[in-house]
Formats: sequence, structure tokens, C-alpha cells
Amino acid sequence: MLHARDRRAPALNHPCLQLHAVDFANLPALPPVDDVYITLGTTIAAAGSQSAFRAVDYDAVLATARAALAAGASRCGVVTAMGANPHSHIFYNRIKGEVERDLQGLGFTTLVIARPSLMLGERQALQQAARPAESLSIQIFKWLDPIIPANYRARPGADIARALVHAVQSRPPGLHLLSGRELQAP
Repeated sequence: MLHARDRRAPALNHPCLQLHAVDFANLPALPPVDDVYITLGTTIAAAGSQSAFRAVDYDAVLATARAALAAGASRCGVVTAMGANPHSHIFYNRIKGEVERDLQGLGFTTLVIARPSLMLGERQALQQAARPAESLSIQIFKWLDPIIPANYRARPGADIARALVHAVQSRPPGLHLLSGRELQAP
């Protein structure tokens, strides 16, 4: 059984999927788990402020990871972003880098960090607001895809998810960083 937790339950249905809307500031205990996949993220515009962004992209990610460890997880896969760096002058990249750094200190046997450039995907099913600038960027990326270096290509969320699951389940213990090139469908 796959349990998915989010700030709001998405409009998705599958017999092997249980969706739970949760408050990540008061995260309930998780059922016993083997692996955890964390794909939480927002934008500063959608969050409304830098502190609200940090509450999702840092606090909720770490709360989920800690809850998963307490529930028995030994392997973790997480999506951050290309350019993640805890010392970056760019707020977005700094928060992504800080969460990567702090996840490494939690003690997962295997930690896989996916660093896509731009994710493509259907946002309506996830009840996410439209992102006009992102929509324009996606159109440009699609048109330029053949000439953009592989690490910088926009990737469908489904490709990123497949690559992350495969890496978490097949890589040896340790830290593994997946660049944009490694997130492409075969």
C-alpha cells in the first residue's frame, strides 16, 4: 500500500493509494514504512512569503523525513532543485541546499537527491494554481529541448518519479545525487 501525504488531498484515485491531507507543522505518526519519497515543494509566489516557502520546502520536508525514520524507513528519495546550495545568495537555491544538507545528517542508509531543472506536469490534478511564468518557460523549454544540454532540460514529473524510485531501490547505501541527465526517461 502506498500512503501519500500532502497539505491537501489531490483528486487522484487508485486502489493501492491512500491519500491523506495533513498539517506538516503537526505531522501525525506514519505507519511502518520501508522507503520515503519526498516531493514537497512550492514557489515563493504561491507560498506568499519567504517564511511560508521555507515552511514547506524545508520544515515540512524535514518533518516528513524524521517521521519516516521513526516509522522504520532506511532509504529516502527527495526532489530538490538544480543549483541547490546552502551557501547560495539566491534564497530558493539556499533553502533547497539547506534541506539537502540537513537530510544528510538524519541517518538514512540511502539518500537519493533528485535535482531537476524544471519539472513538467499536470498541476490541476494536484489542485495547484496556474503559474503563468512557468507555463511560458515550459513552452520555451519544449521548443529548445533538442539543443539544451541534457542536465538543463525540462523533465516530466513522471520521469523524475521513475528515476527517483529506481535509484532509491537499486543504488547501494550512501548519498546519490541525480542530475537532470539522470532524470530522463530511457
